[in-house]
Amino acid sequence: MIFAFRTCCMKIKDRMRFVLICLSLVLAPVLVCAQNTRVSSLNSVFQEVIVKVDTMRFTYSQNQINYQGEPHLAFRYLNEEQVVELQLYPNNKTYFDTHTLSVKRSMDFDVMDSIVFVNESYFKFRVRFKSISKSDFQHLMFAIEGVDKSQNVELKLLPYTFTKATFYPGSDELYIGEEKRFEVVTNNIANLKIDGEWKKQNNVEYRLTERNGMVFITILPNAIGNITFDMIFETYKPFIDSKEKISYTLEKQTFNFSVKGSRLAFLKIDQREVIKERDNIEGVEIQIDNHRFLQINKTYRIEDREESGGPLMAELYTLRRLSNDKILCLLRPYLYHKVTEGYLFIKDGDKAQFISNINILPEAKISKVSILRQGKNWSNEAYIMPGEKVEIKLEGEGFSKARFYFEDLEDVSLDTITRNDKVASFIFKVPISLRKRAIDIYNYDKKTGVSLAVKEFERPRPLDFVNINYGEGPKVVNGLNHPILYKHTVRDIVLSFDPSKIDRGDQLYGKQILEVEVRITGSKDELVEMQKIDYIEICPSESSPRSAFYLSNTCNRQDILLNTILSRKTHSLDEWSKISLTIRHKKDRYNGEGYTQRIEIHLQKLITFDVEVSFPAGLVIKKVGVDGFPGLGGISLAMLAQFSFYDNEQIKKLKPYKLGAGFLAQNAFNFSPTATDRDLGLVVLASVYPTKKDKKLSFPLYGGFGYFLNQAKFFYLVGPGIRVNF
Repeated sequence: MIFAFRTCCMKIKDRMRFVLICLSLVLAPVLVCAQNTRVSSLNSVFQEVIVKVDTMRFTYSQNQINYQGEPHLAFRYLNEEQVVELQLYPNNKTYFDTHTLSVKRSMDFDVMDSIVFVNESYFKFRVRFKSISKSDFQHLMFAIEGVDKSQNVELKLLPYTFTKATFYPGSDELYIGEEKRFEVVTNNIANLKIDGEWKKQNNVEYRLTERNGMVFITILPNAIGNITFDMIFETYKPFIDSKEKISYTLEKQTFNFSVKGSRLAFLKIDQREVIKERDNIEGVEIQIDNHRFLQINKTYRIEDREESGGPLMAELYTLRRLSNDKILCLLRPYLYHKVTEGYLFIKDGDKAQFISNINILPEAKISKVSILRQGKNWSNEAYIMPGEKVEIKLEGEGFSKARFYFEDLEDVSLDTITRNDKVASFIFKVPISLRKRAIDIYNYDKKTGVSLAVKEFERPRPLDFVNINYGEGPKVVNGLNHPILYKHTVRDIVLSFDPSKIDRGDQLYGKQILEVEVRITGSKDELVEMQKIDYIEICPSESSPRSAFYLSNTCNRQDILLNTILSRKTHSLDEWSKISLTIRHKKDRYNGEGYTQRIEIHLQKLITFDVEVSFPAGLVIKKVGVDGFPGLGGISLAMLAQFSFYDNEQIKKLKPYKLGAGFLAQNAFNFSPTATDRDLGLVVLASVYPTKKDKKLSFPLYGGFGYFLNQAKFFYLVGPGIRVNF
């Protein structure tokens, strides 16, 4: 038992050792690759780095600042799309005879030109930054690649700028509960942190907002009397002083205001904004400051003027007093209002008793949807397609407090996308695996009633999914760009389709709508028959991620046999007939675009047989067994059955020789009664002459042998002749 246990343990150890050996073999190339590529310090490769901005010059040796525990090259920028020139001086110039230097791509900048080695002294190139104030962790990563090893060198950057910002109140008077907005004057709006959030300082609330490329500060006093307000603007990129001190805030600015009360008591509402919803007739619950003259279970009018006869902006119905010295109310808005337009007066009848202020905003309503696709113009057709990246622009009203949500879409919007009270833009990546035919647009968790249709791709794909079989097996049609010479009988022509080639991965093409035109001509190019298949719909296979949405009763699932539509079948065609097929996308389905493939199949004939009469003249006939060399003969008559041979590589091109057998009447036109050399012979002749199509008269050169019937002698002959082809 002990021996068996040890044997089992040994087997387990052997198996573990085998697994470790296999893992080491698999991971060895990865570890070697990781060792060959390493990150090196900047000083180990370059002795100096210079950054030029306009006329300013910053060097790594003199403008290096230790930031967050790491050395950075600090330089001053002047605009958001700043272009800088970099010069890199290597420690070892000959090192780059065998190594190449490149800059790795980044979303923060664009390399404007290629890296140039100037005077074999330093590298030079230019970089354009993108939104430099909003970009974090800016650095340049250099890749140095050689035959033996590669390394990366990182240059950390610290861009800074001089930012100024202030505002001018004009008057130091404020009123309790009244928001006052002032324009902020700045030389660099992109570097100011503008979050739009309300902040509190003593008895003052304030916030920074941006609108139409301008910055505003809104101040709301909460107490009567003289107040001091300290404003400190924050920035994205720092300012660096002469002592290399980094600061992300501007110098503190102090403003003094005198806050006055109102003739009417100001009642503060706990909400700054109320949405006027079409379907909400009950109203919105709010809390308002308690006041001894404010009665419970009473409806008050809210108007935008103190005098009587003003338009009814809203109604206020008091429910009950709360323990926090507030009154719970129902507010029913009827018209829109902004706090910047003035106070709202709470009236009992036509008599104003209190004042307050609140934004009454419209409910978000989408009136127009526009879609921008890459390389195209804005379109008002509200549809999207799986796998594409689109910019969607919503237009309407009441967007300032809306939070739109597009179900099942991936939002990849940038910070620079436009969003205000009337326009909201988004950039979406549409998933390929989308399983809906319509995408609803929500405002928070409520449907807006607007949706985007999901439309499948239907764009022409190269015809590599169409196969043709004329007797030599299926062949892809877009590879048949030359005439086909086929020497066998074409029993049928079969068109088949491979739907798995249409959609591959994230490259979607959708249904392919084709038409096929068949034209058959005879050996003399006369038209024999012409047919056309007007509509063939090929749907992508089940391997496509969108296959479930392509299925329809019109999808072609079978091969097409041309003999089923031809009255003159392919197997009954004469030699050198031509079958022309034109396969193309239907132009009207693809806005005039699409692919076309023309295929020509020629029914090749290698040998042809004909009978001809020729008139050899000047033949040299050598009779077997007769001494001496004969002279030239007269005009003879030859009738031959001949075989002609076609060129294998050309269409209906005869080779310049023929082989035949027949009768030769020697000196047939010599009618003299004393003629002794007239005879009839059986001959086998080969003729050589320039062959031209359909030429009736030619002058071949003959050579061969035969047997004279009268003289009972064999002979050889050679000489020219006149050939007449029937």
